Amino acid sequence: MSQFFNQFQAVPFKTTEHHPVELFFQKEGRYSNFQKEAFFLRLIVDTDFALWSEQCKSWQKKHSGHLYVAQFSSQLDPSQATHYRELYNQKGLQPSFQFQNIIWNETFHHSLQNILQLFQKIRNCKEESILCNFAVKLFYWIDLYFPQLFIETTKMNQFPKFICSGKIGTSEYLFLYILYQLGCDVLYLGQGQDVSVSSTELLSLSQRVEQPPVLQQTGEQFNPISPIPAQQRPTISRSSLQRADRVNQQPVHTQPTAPQQERNILSRASLQHPNRTPSAKPQPSPPTPTAQKQPMEFEQLAGFASSVVMLKIFDENNECVKTGSGIIISNQGYILTNFHVVCGGAYYGILLEEETDVFYTDTLVKYHPEWDLAILRFDKYRTPIPILDASERLVRGQKVVAIGSPLGLFNTISDGIVSGFRELRGMSMVQFTAPVSHGSSGGALLDMYGRLIGVITAGFDDGQNLNLAVNHNTILQFVGNLL
Repeated sequence: MSQFFNQFQAVPFKTTEHHPVELFFQKEGRYSNFQKEAFFLRLIVDTDFALWSEQCKSWQKKHSGHLYVAQFSSQLDPSQATHYRELYNQKGLQPSFQFQNIIWNETFHHSLQNILQLFQKIRNCKEESILCNFAVKLFYWIDLYFPQLFIETTKMNQFPKFICSGKIGTSEYLFLYILYQLGCDVLYLGQGQDVSVSSTELLSLSQRVEQPPVLQQTGEQFNPISPIPAQQRPTISRSSLQRADRVNQQPVHTQPTAPQQERNILSRASLQHPNRTPSAKPQPSPPTPTAQKQPMEFEQLAGFASSVVMLKIFDENNECVKTGSGIIISNQGYILTNFHVVCGGAYYGILLEEETDVFYTDTLVKYHPEWDLAILRFDKYRTPIPILDASERLVRGQKVVAIGSPLGLFNTISDGIVSGFRELRGMSMVQFTAPVSHGSSGGALLDMYGRLIGVITAGFDDGQNLNLAVNHNTILQFVGNLL
């Protein structure tokens, strides 16, 4: 451990009778003896978000080294992603940005190591490729935002302020915590919804505050004023809020264009799309197949529909270009689906049974074009569907149940039998007779004990009930240590 570590430390700003957000804009935290009082706040704005956003933009222009980011960028081109991945593989957590102040720099690198360990703990992450993807995102954001914030890197006499809005997941939140540890004041401005972080340990690192009176800019500072009359408030276009809820009833099934090998990729940009507050009502749980000694009735198997989701795939213009299905396979929020369902998407909407809200994610954890498999992740708990053990074999004629969303008809259930086993482009497939249609891709094929035996992938339009699914052995090989 470096001899300089712990000579600089960010500590929470001491509470006063003033509102924390007011202090954030008006006060610089005290800095002495290598300690800096700093803010890490989460403010959820239920009204007048557009006004807050415009004032933050104006505030940024008047203060050098202060930055407002309306939406985190993740638009890495392939060459950038390759560069950062090579940097991580060669040097570990050693980004190109460096502080000239050696104490600051030592704190910076120690914070990065702590963040990586925290990410591993929160995500229960054991795969090096996922850690690499997280590091690549950190490197990208550091190169993008640090030079705009830390204009002076030699002396600790000017500390920046950083405000952000938009979708904030675990990766973005940990980046904010790095800024806070370096003495930067951080404020998350949420439009009616908090950060998409389910870990209470992570949320405890920041402070959620109530919305103060509307702020207006006067001179060089923000000051509280009385709420603006409703007729004078800026309005937000309803069409932009509703657009992400439209489902294209004619899904477009694109063909894989990525190199034919397994890839672990970065989250793509989260565009401006509605983020709704999750429902608080209790959720149904599917039966527990491990305790089931006898085959289940179809009514029991229908309970597993609560762990099969409908997916909406959105492009860069916030348009839903296709729909599909997915299977929750882990209590860490991992959703298994087909690669051809998610490829080309900028972000994804997730519909759960018994939920009225749409959950959004842009985290595509990994994919394999040849096996036509991919994994998404979102911050919502549902009981996962277990995968049939590799030691067990499927037999022709055994009964199966298919669950998917054909033609946008959410969680349709059908039954059939295993009619054969096929080799398709060198991949082992299960042929089955349960009726499926477009939109069922990525759905679950279950045995009569509620175990996942295949991911519904394809069907032959020229034949009747000639459908294929990726078998459980391929699924287990692809999923690896994520379970």
